[in-house]
Parts: sequence; C-alpha cells; structure tokens
Amino acid sequence: NPERLNNYAGIIKEETERLKSQVDKVLQMATLDNKKVELDKEKVNLHEIIEKTITGFELILTNSEGIIEKELKAKEVMIYGDRTHITNILFNLIDNAIKYCSRKPIITISTENHKGGIYLRVRDNGIGMSREEQKHVFEKFYRVPTGDQHDVKGFGIGLNYVRKMVKQHQGKIQLKSEPKSGTTFRIYFPLARNGK
Repeated sequence: NPERLNNYAGIIKEETERLKSQVDKVLQMATLDNKKVELDKEKVNLHEIIEKTITGFELILTNSEGIIEKELKAKEVMIYGDRTHITNILFNLIDNAIKYCSRKPIITISTENHKGGIYLRVRDNGIGMSREEQKHVFEKFYRVPTGDQHDVKGFGIGLNYVRKMVKQHQGKIQLKSEPKSGTTFRIYFPLARNGK
C-alpha cells in the first residue's frame, strides 16, 4: 500500500532526526551528571507532543500487537519547556512500558489539570516492580531484572535521565508499581504563565 509506505517512511525520517538530537542531549546529560543541562525552553503544547510521540510508536506497537489508549482530559496544556527533552521523557516511559511487558502491551496515557499545572500519567500492564526495585529505578545504569538479563536491551540511563529532566522543568515524578500488575508514572509540570 503506497500510502501506508509513505506514512511509515515519514515516521522513520522524523524518528531518525529525533534520535540524532536525543543521542547528543543524552550523552551531554550523562557526562554532566549533577550540572544542569542547557535547555531550549519555549511554550509547548503537551497534548501535541503526546500525539506526535505516540505516532512514532505505530510500527513497534503493530509488531507487538500493543495499543496506546489516550485519556487527555487537561483543558490547559501549555507548558514552558524544551520540546526535545519533553518528547524524550515521554518516549522513554512508553519505550519502557513496551520493553518490560511479557504480553500484549496496553499503555494508557492520561492528562489532567491540577493546582496551576498538569499531570501526565503513563500506565502500563507490564511486569511491574517490587518495592526494592522501585528504590533504585531512577539510579543511573540500574536495570530492573527480567529473569533473562539479555531480554531487555538498554543502558539503564533512561529513567535517571527522565527524573533529571523533569526536575529541570520544575516538575515532579512519582512511581506506583506492583510485581505482575504494571507500573504508573505520574509527572507534574507547571503550566506556562505570562510567556514562561
């Protein structure tokens, strides 16, 4: 189907550009450690970023027979942040939700406004985490054991990066998980006010 092929080619091109930018920024962050990463902040529409990021996962979800459900209830959606890093935060959470799932992934992304900000939740039906694993999950190079150490590819910097970037956007991140019952990440971002 030429139309479908064209659509997939577009996704691949966009993802290649995004990955080039992501590699640079993640490597920069990994080497700086406790120093702050320079952010290119502007007013961004969080719902637009969510929609675009989900589109980038179409091929992966088709292969794994997974689905992403959206519950975008927030009315105010403009935040002040770095578009690339906000996209990477969401990308990392969705990517982990797919990687750490032993069945067909069902991921729910939801938003709601709360006290001058917006909550972004990413919930999955994956393998979940014990309380002990949750204590370490945001540490650099830590990876949740899956039984087969080679089952899930990665370097264990994704969630460390996510937490640092959320913090640099004056946000907060919380985690709720149970073994075999999935995981929910809840991120709070302040809304953009008067240009900032």
